[in-house]
Amino acid sequence: MAKKRVRYYDSETCDMVDYGIKKKPLPEDFEYKSNSHIYQSVAFTFYHVIAKPVATLIMKIKYGARIKNKKVLRPYKHQGVFFYGNHTSGVIDAFQPNRLRKQKNYIVVSTDATSIFGLQNIVLMLGGMPVATSYNLQKKFITAVSEHIAAGKSITIFPEATIWPYYTSVRPFSSAAFTYPVQLNCPSFTLTTTFQKRWYRRKPKVTTYVDGPFFPDNTLPPKEAKQKLRDTIYNTLKMRTEQYSTYAYYDYQQRLPKSDQPTSDDKENN
Repeated sequence: MAKKRVRYYDSETCDMVDYGIKKKPLPEDFEYKSNSHIYQSVAFTFYHVIAKPVATLIMKIKYGARIKNKKVLRPYKHQGVFFYGNHTSGVIDAFQPNRLRKQKNYIVVSTDATSIFGLQNIVLMLGGMPVATSYNLQKKFITAVSEHIAAGKSITIFPEATIWPYYTSVRPFSSAAFTYPVQLNCPSFTLTTTFQKRWYRRKPKVTTYVDGPFFPDNTLPPKEAKQKLRDTIYNTLKMRTEQYSTYAYYDYQQRLPKSDQPTSDDKENN
């Protein structure tokens, strides 16, 4: 019998992956988009000709990854959209959204991705959009998001923010990440990553379900519209994981506070 793999967590917001990277704030002169034609040509080639085909091969061969219900995207293939997913892997979550449409997909990432020397331009060319670390950068970020959506591109957001590898449910998250589709009045879709057992490997097979579109309710004030969209997205992600995540590679258990942990006397009495 395989040994049980238990992972302990202190709270549902903690990060279960530590890359050992010291996060650095973005410089104030950081730009989310470059107007250089040379840069844009290199980025296009790197993303569409090299990275996207390689990512597709990795997803199919290593993870046995499939995408279900992709047909719901067809009416919006030339329109800017948002994708919201459960955050279960650095690699899977980075690669799977890029397989959905011909247009470039952008992913909101933490500053981990841009804190490694020499990798910042690569991350940006692959569609990474690091979260803003100042008020001025936040304005640039919002402008870049608006321009990408207007150009018919997609933007992927993982509202759980932290990664729990192979987690088979969905953790609570706030409505903060839903400001953009409400402000821009554009459709959102869910990307629910689910896991199934494979007979020839311990690590599970990956199946991603696409659902939507979900539009903001324009009859509500912005704050209420954000919350309603958040609830719809959360409930859809939750429903899909409960339906189709049939294999738990890790057993996640919450760590007890020290005051609640059994003492040596308790153990002896048991």
